[in-house]
Amino acid sequence: MDIAFSSISDMIVKQARTMGDKPMIRYYERDISYREMEEKSAAIAAGLESLGVKKGDRVCLLMENSPEYYFAYFGIIRLGAIAGPVNCWWQTREIEYLFNDSGAVAAIVDTAYRAHIEAVRGKAPALKHVIERGGDGTFLSFEEMAGKKAVPPAVEIGMDDVSTIVYTSGTTGNPKGVLLTHGNIMTNSFQAGKLANIRSNDVVMCFLPLFHVNGLVITGTAPMCAGAQIVLRKGFSAGEFWDCVSKYRVSIFSGVPTVYQILLNTPGSEKADVSSLRYGVCGAAPMPVETIRKFEEQFNMIIVEGYGLTEATAGASANPIDGVRKIGSIGIPFADSEIRLFDDDDREVPQGEVGEIVIRGGNVMKGYFNKPEETEKTLRGGWLHTGDMAYADDDGYLFIVDRKKEMIIRGGENIYPKELEEIIYGHPKIQEVAVVGVKDEIYGEEVMACLVPRPGETIDTEEFRIWCKENMASYKVPKYVSIRTQLPKNILGKTLKKELKAALKSEGLLK
Repeated sequence: MDIAFSSISDMIVKQARTMGDKPMIRYYERDISYREMEEKSAAIAAGLESLGVKKGDRVCLLMENSPEYYFAYFGIIRLGAIAGPVNCWWQTREIEYLFNDSGAVAAIVDTAYRAHIEAVRGKAPALKHVIERGGDGTFLSFEEMAGKKAVPPAVEIGMDDVSTIVYTSGTTGNPKGVLLTHGNIMTNSFQAGKLANIRSNDVVMCFLPLFHVNGLVITGTAPMCAGAQIVLRKGFSAGEFWDCVSKYRVSIFSGVPTVYQILLNTPGSEKADVSSLRYGVCGAAPMPVETIRKFEEQFNMIIVEGYGLTEATAGASANPIDGVRKIGSIGIPFADSEIRLFDDDDREVPQGEVGEIVIRGGNVMKGYFNKPEETEKTLRGGWLHTGDMAYADDDGYLFIVDRKKEMIIRGGENIYPKELEEIIYGHPKIQEVAVVGVKDEIYGEEVMACLVPRPGETIDTEEFRIWCKENMASYKVPKYVSIRTQLPKNILGKTLKKELKAALKSEGLLK
């Protein structure tokens, strides 16, 4: 693929020269030009260098969506350091693990998350510097650092250098740091831009969190590479969505199925001015075909279904904008990437049969941070093994049928039962736990925790949920709790979730 830039850093500099004062980000009442983005990110890079941060060091970002997020992210990268977005919904325990596993030497944080940093700092030996946005002077000032005029450090950066480490929950219980290179992000940005036909006159709305690769790449670096505008919001709001579309003449947006469900049910949405919209992108989780048809009919626009994962940077396949779209399909592979379907012995399955999605191309991660065995297993044979099962039709369009892993997808957020079970086992009154997914009309799936109390103990479900809120991200907290006397197991003591789900269904607790 012909990529116009030699690194993310090169993209920032060249786009500033080309686009100049054109607004790159429109954030409520603020406009940030391409030129200002280059200047602010250069200041952050220089500021971090003055603190002793160097190429290859990890610097974490615990910030909500804002122009400052971009200043910080690109500033870290322009220094040759590795930016580490942190999920803002994580709790202190999860953040502490991430800081220690990554060995982050610095963190850039919004003051809203200061309590987490104060709690973690003494337990993260590598963390030397905290730069706070909106702080009171206790930590280093982000505003002061970003406000200086500075020449960015002269650091040699290539496409094979790691730019970003994104933590994704793992089936083994502990999150894994996915290493994405400059080449990964530039490749995927151009792949998405080509398949989605993003143009310089497009206006792309981004309300998905920038700590996710979907927000960061699909509605971030991809439109930047095309010289488009980004209408940035702190998060999704059905109340302001259509006003934004009308005011800024938004042409593209990306959302998870929950967003589309909510928009369909928002009063007055049928009167919205949608004349500027070209299409909406849907990924992260399967969306019911009926929802797609109803949305397209009501709003006279198309929805582009796609598929991706952090280990493939962001996107891996999608229905083409200017070609055949097949509703219910995740489309065809991105340009210059290959997708095949393998059996358990890593042999390609015959056309039409179900196999595991495997991916090869410039968007595939470098590996997991400090996890060589996991990396080798996931990238064996030169293919990224996704754990997702699909089949291909006669035209090569892919259709996901199941997930090899037991992942729960709630509103586009990946939730791994094993991770939650490990946390819940820390509850003093719980002897056994099994976490399963429950279908939900709005969020796609919700979490159910099946609990076996310790002998003589009684578990209050509301107290249990409060405990969970203190120990895990809010979206992971079980909505449903089933107190049980035992869990079905095999002769080796492994919980049989298939039998558990059957029992829950028979009891009317599982749809």
